[in-house]
Amino acid sequence: MSYSPLRTTRCSCPRFVSYPVASLLLVAGFAGSANAGEIADALNQLVQKKTIQQSVMLSDLGVTRPLSLAGSSARRDIYLPVPSEVPLEDAVLDLKGHYLHADGGETTYTLSLDSYAVAARSLTGAEGNADIQIGVDGAPRESGFLHLGINWSSASGKFYCDDAEPIGNILQILPETRLNYSYMSDQVTDIASAWAALPLNVDLMISGETLDEAQYDAAWRIGTALEKAGKHINVIALPRVGDIVDAEGIAVPTALLKIPAFSKFSDGGAVKLNSEAELGAFLLLRAPSFQPDVLVMDAVFNQHMTTAFSALSDEIAAEDSEAAAPLRSMEKTNALLIEPLEEENVGLRFVAGRPVIAVSQDGTAEAAGLFDTMWRNAAAAEQLSVRHASTPQTADNRIALGAISQAAGDVDVVSQAEWSTTFNTGDFPVGKTPAGLDLKVSAAPGATATKPVASVFLNGYLLGAKQLTSDGQPEAISVKVPSYALLPRNTISVRFQRQPASDHCRETPQAFPAAVLPDSQIILRDAPPADGFVTLAPHMSGDTYVAVPNSWLSQATRTLPTVVHVAGASGISPSKAEFSAVEAAAVSQPDKPFLFFDIAGESLPGRVKTSGKQMTISAADGTPLFDVAGLSNIAVLEAVHANNQAGLSYQSVGSVATIDRSFQLPQGDVAIIGENGVLASANISGKPLFSDGENPVSIVSSDRFSLKSLVTPEFWTQRFPWFLTIAIVGGFVVLTVLAKIARRRAEKGSEKDQG
Repeated sequence: MSYSPLRTTRCSCPRFVSYPVASLLLVAGFAGSANAGEIADALNQLVQKKTIQQSVMLSDLGVTRPLSLAGSSARRDIYLPVPSEVPLEDAVLDLKGHYLHADGGETTYTLSLDSYAVAARSLTGAEGNADIQIGVDGAPRESGFLHLGINWSSASGKFYCDDAEPIGNILQILPETRLNYSYMSDQVTDIASAWAALPLNVDLMISGETLDEAQYDAAWRIGTALEKAGKHINVIALPRVGDIVDAEGIAVPTALLKIPAFSKFSDGGAVKLNSEAELGAFLLLRAPSFQPDVLVMDAVFNQHMTTAFSALSDEIAAEDSEAAAPLRSMEKTNALLIEPLEEENVGLRFVAGRPVIAVSQDGTAEAAGLFDTMWRNAAAAEQLSVRHASTPQTADNRIALGAISQAAGDVDVVSQAEWSTTFNTGDFPVGKTPAGLDLKVSAAPGATATKPVASVFLNGYLLGAKQLTSDGQPEAISVKVPSYALLPRNTISVRFQRQPASDHCRETPQAFPAAVLPDSQIILRDAPPADGFVTLAPHMSGDTYVAVPNSWLSQATRTLPTVVHVAGASGISPSKAEFSAVEAAAVSQPDKPFLFFDIAGESLPGRVKTSGKQMTISAADGTPLFDVAGLSNIAVLEAVHANNQAGLSYQSVGSVATIDRSFQLPQGDVAIIGENGVLASANISGKPLFSDGENPVSIVSSDRFSLKSLVTPEFWTQRFPWFLTIAIVGGFVVLTVLAKIARRRAEKGSEKDQG
């Protein structure tokens, strides 16, 4: 496998593709209508499978600031998501960078893709851009990621050891760096491959701006499941007559310009839909602004699709009766329409040649578990009837780190390297929370006698560190997890540091391997009482109650993203929660943990009050902490109790805000939220924020001696030599003391004999 700038390597071997039944019906329908002429040919081109173009930027992955590489040497590894096991076409990495070269000397950076070196550049100016475009091999990637490696080297002295750390030579990789690629939609043959082909930013389509309770329930469940799987959700509604749509980028085939429904979109821009036929034409023309990836299918959706394409068929018949025949034939066979899901609740469908995952309105609770990492690759069929899908729960208070992390544990260390993984507090059994980490690490010997150090961080807090033996054998680091370090979503980092050696410039420092082993464990304990966002999260992963006001059902595209992102941040399980739309002031007393959106009434005795554009936050003793009027498009989220149940109350301030992106709940029990996430947070309950409870769990290090350790290889290879040394030295000391005692007794005995 080789790489070169602006070149894509493609497989020349034949491809054997299993087309979905709907596609075969499409081809058959048009093949039998050759007499329909140019119009039929143009329609055929619109509905055939096509090339799907995608792009992923570093900013989509959460990289909002430049990634800096500085010092004498540095490395960054970036994993860009791509469709797994799907060949890529025209894939190009467009790297955007900037460099400073104030300290002089030789500065170089190299790029590698999937461990193959593909480019190297030497930077000579005082500063400038480091942009480069690299062609990417199109071979399928089973892992679902393209591994981008960036190595940086800066040598400002004559010899390596002449260099003090240069601070003026820096390479920055900008968040605008992107991977552009495409793939053929006929490579998507089942639900698993359709999931693998989903972009990071997923368009979730619903049947309209106004939904009933069942439709809204289905949409928030599938949206939250996608959010938990790491996708960014954008909710779009099926257009209706009277709506204004974006026709920019639409290319209308010449043969279809004589059809009024198609010709209306030839000039692009904003277009108002005046008929059902125009809606059908808009769906067939593959508008760049309307490309759904997942849809919630219901009877209303199917009815509107049928009406739209029937009207379009009639308009085509008015121009050419023969051209309308194949379109009508496909309506009868559901080949052109999105086929309704009957007994199945998840299916693969195509909209104008684009693959879409369709989920039945009545099966979203069961289907939500299918999108978990454990089961999604098993969805190797075009249609599935999912009755249940969930992750197994441990009966022990220990969970292996390898069970929740798919990240490789090996790193190469020159002077410093870091391994990290993430987990949600709500991923553990209901009512359990992390109490400690029992990590197993190993490190290879280095070139110096200085031992490497492994430091353990949780959400940026240093919890513990250890100087490693570095003989390649597993070593244990056990640390306690204090409550102040926990968040609803957590990041564990293990940082390895070692002293590089150059032997007075006679050798160049080389990397040595270190690893975090998969049998490392997270130790659990019973969660403390829920009095804040962090302590509430373990209680929200089981049976919960989610309620929205009836008014939110008529603003689905505005309010659904808010429900999805708040539910995702709080750790609610979309497959276990109960949902209802209620009158805002008439909610019943909850009998389980809850999440209420704009639900007022005396049943929620919180310390936050909102009225129109005014918000008042009071302390536990009633003292006002924040009382402001004139606010709008924000909301406040509070941890509250009602009917002896803990939950969250979301209250809008001013007009209903749309929370467009996922966010992390902080420590505390009140958070003010804007469209881009948390704006401010506080702990107003009066309870200690960083309390570990009355009976914190004591984490016993596995380094301590026990009878069980006598049968482990680590004891005989690592500890026994120390025990033997201590025994020999101790025995020598004892013998010396005994010899002195015996000598003194002998001397006293001889003195008595002489006397």
